[in-house]
Amino acid sequence: MLSSLQSNKIDYDIKTYKSYRYHTKEKPSNKTKIYSGIGAVAGTVIPMFMIAKKQKVSIFKIDYKVKEMITTSLGSIVGAVIGGLLADKKENKTQKIHEGVFQFMNATIPTVITGAMFALCNKVKALNNVPTKIAGTGISLIGGMLLAAKLSNKINDPQDKIPDRKLTIKDAVANADDALGVLVLAKVPIAQRLQIDKTLPAVYGWCGYRAGISN
Repeated sequence: MLSSLQSNKIDYDIKTYKSYRYHTKEKPSNKTKIYSGIGAVAGTVIPMFMIAKKQKVSIFKIDYKVKEMITTSLGSIVGAVIGGLLADKKENKTQKIHEGVFQFMNATIPTVITGAMFALCNKVKALNNVPTKIAGTGISLIGGMLLAAKLSNKINDPQDKIPDRKLTIKDAVANADDALGVLVLAKVPIAQRLQIDKTLPAVYGWCGYRAGISN
């Protein structure tokens, strides 16, 4: 099994960025793309309507906090992966599930850590200042992505039978948009001016789509 997996290893020297971002060793079929896209949209929109109903606002005015981010990202990834599983060939199914786990962890772990960090800063007077929050945001983002990779490896391969997926600088850059929720929670001025919170559903949907087409 190990030799088979290694023989299918992606050649990261060719089109490096695309390899890290999409984790495809062959071009996905149009059917796989369509089903993954439909699943991603449905999986994103359904939680949005549920959240909007609970908050009594329109889907365009949702207040995204940690819980809302986790719910939306989970829905988009599950929807896209299910779509991809229905459309793609059998040998690609395990990779889709593994990539779905990675995308979900990468989208939520940094966000959860940032939320906890800000809650602590708001409770402790000595930490409730701009420099501490800026430093905490950076640590939460980098540390969260590293932790997300480790947890993904544990979940996908609990018996450690295959090589771990390493989070390199290229991998982090290629998947940085997964963690945009960190900037929203941190209330970074440029993020507020650009209204990044309004783009989160599209970002999570795109993360899900990438998992759905991965092979």
